[in-house]
Amino acid sequence: MKGPGYLAVAIQPSKDTDSDAFHEWYNTEHGPLRLRLPFILTGDRYKAADGLRPEWSAVYDVSDLSWLEKRIYTRLREERSKREQKVMGTFESLDRKIYSTIGSRGDSKGPAPVQVAVSVRLPEADADEFNKWYEEEHIEMLSKVPGWLRTRRFKLEVGGLMGMPPAGQVELLAVHDYEAKNGLNGPEHKAAAATPWRAKVIGKVTWSDRRTWSHHLQFDALEEAPSSVTTTDGAELKFQMEGNPNDPVIVCVNSILTSLHIWDDVTRALLNGVNGKTYRVLRYNSRGYSQQAERSNPTRFDLLADDLEYLLERTGVDKVHAVLGISMGGVTAINFAIRHPDMLEKFVACDCNVADSPANNKAWGERVELAKEKGMGALAEVTVKRWFTEPNHESSNAKKVRQMIEQASVQGFEQSTGALCNYNIREHLPKIKTPGLLIAGEGDGKLPEAMQNFGIPTATFTSIPQAGHLPMLENHDAFMEALAGFL
Repeated sequence: MKGPGYLAVAIQPSKDTDSDAFHEWYNTEHGPLRLRLPFILTGDRYKAADGLRPEWSAVYDVSDLSWLEKRIYTRLREERSKREQKVMGTFESLDRKIYSTIGSRGDSKGPAPVQVAVSVRLPEADADEFNKWYEEEHIEMLSKVPGWLRTRRFKLEVGGLMGMPPAGQVELLAVHDYEAKNGLNGPEHKAAAATPWRAKVIGKVTWSDRRTWSHHLQFDALEEAPSSVTTTDGAELKFQMEGNPNDPVIVCVNSILTSLHIWDDVTRALLNGVNGKTYRVLRYNSRGYSQQAERSNPTRFDLLADDLEYLLERTGVDKVHAVLGISMGGVTAINFAIRHPDMLEKFVACDCNVADSPANNKAWGERVELAKEKGMGALAEVTVKRWFTEPNHESSNAKKVRQMIEQASVQGFEQSTGALCNYNIREHLPKIKTPGLLIAGEGDGKLPEAMQNFGIPTATFTSIPQAGHLPMLENHDAFMEALAGFL
């Protein structure tokens, strides 16, 4: 599919559909998510005005149908929010069709108060004469109907519940826009349907359908905070993109409980240049740090990797030089190389593991309870002492991390631990072809030993002396030396 087109969705709720939930979801989530995409030009909901079923429709003008086959669009269906899954599970029917544009006549600046949609199927051999009649006679006569605004014509490219027409046939759609006060079924309208030419071409039609709709609502694009994108299921990814747009991009992915500012010193070094080379840096708050929407899906590492994919799509980055992640972000970096190998040249994973364990799962549960019972301040105190080596417990960077943890969302933290307690990517590691660097602070417990046994054939390991779980914050120079050598 390519070129401009039209997306039409007809929905029939069932007796089990909560009407308020249906409209709230469609008006504030489903439609606005699509209008945020640059190739979705307009979006409107209509209600049946003819007493027929389905009772509701939504229609979208698309600048180029090829976008509907790309991941930035298909993920809207593949990554439905919990709310969307619940509402859509109650529908009696959902009929979705995609059309390519044939032509348009008339001028309509906004959504039509009334739409008449006429679909026909006929032999492909008779389509030229049918189109000729429409363009040379029928639309000309319809334009004389009081209140007529516009007629657009389309060809079906992707069938809905009925599927595509039988071999040798085509399905055509005409959408006629009218003012609220119009001459439908008046003398001018009846005259347009009573000509000899019309009788001739209609005789070739094998199936037809006519629906009349009244306008219900025009969608606005989903609002997003500055320097942030909202995922399909409502998770907010706050980001910063810095550096020369012509430089290779490095993405920095933070650990659980920390913000993008954990990478301040690394970002500064990359922007200024390592080994004589400067980089553009994209860093972001992973889902759950400061916001976790009620409709968001459970946090898992596949979802975290796909969040990064979405962020790159939304920021216009096709491929990055490297993904650099630490702790939870390190697992994300490895999993991104597994799930989206064409979108990166290298990965760097720091102080992480590749599967959960009963002991760690128990520890995460205890930490969640501590945060709920005594607050994030209490969690911050014990976490910083665990992450930093003892000589650096009161360092400026330790205090900086302590403040990040205190400001993190309790609910988001609990969601993130859900990922850390439910993952195992070991079976995929031998298949990784992307060059990788594994880094661990030598004082980070058993992780240095574990990371050397990951079995990633394309990855090497480096230990950072005098550092714990966040080596770039305890031994920045040694960390940057290892990173520069790999980049």
